[in-house]
Amino acid sequence: MFRGRVFRVVNTDVVLPNGRRTTFNIVEHPGAVAVVARFPNGDVLLLRQFRVAARSWLYELPAGTLEPGEPPASTARRELIEETGWRCRTLRKFAEFYTAPGICTERMRLYLATGLSPASADQDADEVIQPIRVPYARALRMVREGRVRDAKSIIGLMMCDGGRR
Repeated sequence: MFRGRVFRVVNTDVVLPNGRRTTFNIVEHPGAVAVVARFPNGDVLLLRQFRVAARSWLYELPAGTLEPGEPPASTARRELIEETGWRCRTLRKFAEFYTAPGICTERMRLYLATGLSPASADQDADEVIQPIRVPYARALRMVREGRVRDAKSIIGLMMCDGGRR
């Protein structure tokens, strides 16, 4: 039905577990990662990013889409550098979930990054991003106050337990 730069939309004929036949419109997505980057004092990196679909600035975790054949951990390391200007020594996956399983195949993997050191890389041309370093307790307050409004960031911040997970 549609093929874009990152995903495609297809019609899929299926037989459900109850034996009924139906057709679904499915968004096929290669998968993505998000990173909770934690400093030794507990601070975490967030992005203030302009999102066209939301028509506003959002606070988010660094994240990105898997490239063809790229392992998720490599994507996490690459996106951390590209979006924040920091690299990590240690990266550990702590969660995985479907973002919208009723319509989309995208699986999001969440990673904890520690041992951070400065790095440099160019941001993607279609991104407007401002990295910010905030205490973990403040990041959680931002979630509770509705200032962090995207699911991957809410889940990542709530599940990582201050990065001790």
